[in-house]
Amino acid sequence: MELLQNIDSTHLPLVAVGCALLCVAAVVIGFLLQAVSGVFGVITGIIEVVVEIMQGGPVAWCGCALLIVGLVACAGFTYLYLQAPETCAAHPTYFCQWFGFLP
Repeated sequence: MELLQNIDSTHLPLVAVGCALLCVAAVVIGFLLQAVSGVFGVITGIIEVVVEIMQGGPVAWCGCALLIVGLVACAGFTYLYLQAPETCAAHPTYFCQWFGFLP
């Protein structure tokens, strides 16, 4: 009881504000931990899928490897197609005529 008698009553609002800030900080940290654990869950899930594909042997993941190569090839052709108008303005070729980039 001697400790409570030594507390100055002018500091009580500061103590209340401090406790409120601690509660808010705890809630924010809780949300941040959930978000970070969700991100790590997605990353570990992707890693697990890749590891399971690789552990299946060459026959099991051959189709997946071909699919990935095909997707990369499609992305490369799309990138070239999107860059073609700028390139065709500087260096016209038959490719530019095939796709109608030349007037």
